[in-house]
Amino acid sequence: MAVLAGVVVEADADAGRCDEDLARVLEANERWERLATQLREENRLLRAENERLCERDAQRQAELERVSADLAVLQRLVFGRSSERTRPQAGSGDADPSGREAARGGGQGSGGKPRGPGARAGRRDYSHLPRVEVVWDFTDGGCCCPGCGAGFEALGDHVVEQVDWQVTVRVVVHRRRRYRRRCRCQGPRTVTAPGPAKAIGKGLLSNGFIAMLLVERYVAGRSQNSLVAGLARHGAGISAATLTGTCAASGALLAGLEEAVVARSRGSWHLHADETSWHVFTPAGSDGPARWWLWVVRREVAVM
Repeated sequence: MAVLAGVVVEADADAGRCDEDLARVLEANERWERLATQLREENRLLRAENERLCERDAQRQAELERVSADLAVLQRLVFGRSSERTRPQAGSGDADPSGREAARGGGQGSGGKPRGPGARAGRRDYSHLPRVEVVWDFTDGGCCCPGCGAGFEALGDHVVEQVDWQVTVRVVVHRRRRYRRRCRCQGPRTVTAPGPAKAIGKGLLSNGFIAMLLVERYVAGRSQNSLVAGLARHGAGISAATLTGTCAASGALLAGLEEAVVARSRGSWHLHADETSWHVFTPAGSDGPARWWLWVVRREVAVM
């Protein structure tokens, strides 16, 4: 009986230890559950933050692309198209037909590619430009032998071609011949030969000057102050008021052209948006592209 009692007591002790171990395991399990819940919450917050950052990065990337596109447009407006990046087209006369590049040591490399100075961009052909020949010769006896004084014989010319750029502002004097009647017949006693055609009645500037002024002002986009300073550098001190009055008077001459352009645009079967080639409108029943929305903005430009 004593042995049985000892076994029962020992079994009760083991059961108590098992209960304590189970309680500790359950407590540890609860701690791990709480930790797992906390980690899941932190992971959810991190995913939300990552999505927010990705969305902000996409917005900034789109904004950067828009700003880069606007900057490219502004650069083209201010500086024009870069000539260094413009490659010569085939058949445009950019090659050197006379072989002067090879004469300077260029020649052809392996694969038929030109080599030497200027071989990358090629040499353009300027044979269509007007040519002026200037002869250079000795004027102080430099073509004589310094020992005996005998003159040298002609050996030909050493020809060097250069492209010259000159802008000339000149005064054109028109002399209209006048004649007087020598007989006593009826009619005017004097006659005057017809003069040149003038776009602006008694204006100071010629038709060629007016055309150049309009091209520089509205095609090249030069300011009025730039035109005045440029003319002054060439010796023509023309005031800004004179140029402004000429542009204003020339606007009346272009009224007919404006009306013709507007009439043609209104009669056209499809319209284009500004600076695009998109087919943005098609009348009903035609075979053209689908209808799109088109916003039309009319801008009034004052002629300065």
